[in-house]
Amino acid sequence: MHWLVRLGVLLLALTISAPRLEAIRSEELDGISFADDPHMLFVPIDEIAFALRWEMQLDQESGQISLNGHLLDAAHLRKLTNGTLLMPLDELQRAGATITWSDDGMQALVASDHRKIAIPFANKRVEVDLSNQRLSAYQGERLVLDSAISTGREGKKTPSGEFKAGPVKSRMHRSRLYHNAPMPWSVQVHENIFIHGFRKVPRRPSSHGCIRLPLTGANPAKWFYNWIDLGTPISIKGHWPAATSVRVEKSAPPSHPFLPKVLIIAIVITIACFTIILFVSRRGGKL
Repeated sequence: MHWLVRLGVLLLALTISAPRLEAIRSEELDGISFADDPHMLFVPIDEIAFALRWEMQLDQESGQISLNGHLLDAAHLRKLTNGTLLMPLDELQRAGATITWSDDGMQALVASDHRKIAIPFANKRVEVDLSNQRLSAYQGERLVLDSAISTGREGKKTPSGEFKAGPVKSRMHRSRLYHNAPMPWSVQVHENIFIHGFRKVPRRPSSHGCIRLPLTGANPAKWFYNWIDLGTPISIKGHWPAATSVRVEKSAPPSHPFLPKVLIIAIVITIACFTIILFVSRRGGKL
């Protein structure tokens, strides 16, 4: 009888844990692709290492990274502007993973031991927030770029609406409206409105209508140019400045608003009483 009870407990435990094991095997990570190499799919190193339960090591002196005992080729790696390191699936295969592609070539299945990770070529989209002067770029559900921008100032406002990148895309575009001004890493949004790099990008509208991305730091302008595909949806929303409900703060009243008046009245009454008593006492003495 005891072995039947143990067998029942074991089967129950396996039944409960089965969905968890299946969930681990069927993970999915949105891949990242770049317009300058559209057939290559990248994934964050730390995410794929965790998903495959692979060991990742960093040599502090040389800066080299090993994944699953394989030294990664730094020349093949890329970065997000926040510093997240990306590796191509080819390098992942060299580290020991098995990669199979879907029939349409839009999704890779990365396998190692009993773990399988689906990595699709997810759709790209861009959101421009005029109210907060920020640009956010997504691939699938993954936020790949979040940057401050500067849009069109009063009288030259950046139009809101739904657009698509292109058809003009140029490493160095020249403005035909404003004295042939240089516009590095330019992506057309609508007519003469472009997303492009600029040296100074204040946290307020200051352009002639274009959307300026910084050239400084991690160079979001160049990164965005290398990432975005022609035809990528670009949504521009909001108004500058952001509409906020202003609450009028009333100054805190004094803890005893009538205290000064009470004191004055009390003093006046006291003086009056004292005067009356003095007057009455003097008259009483005369009487």
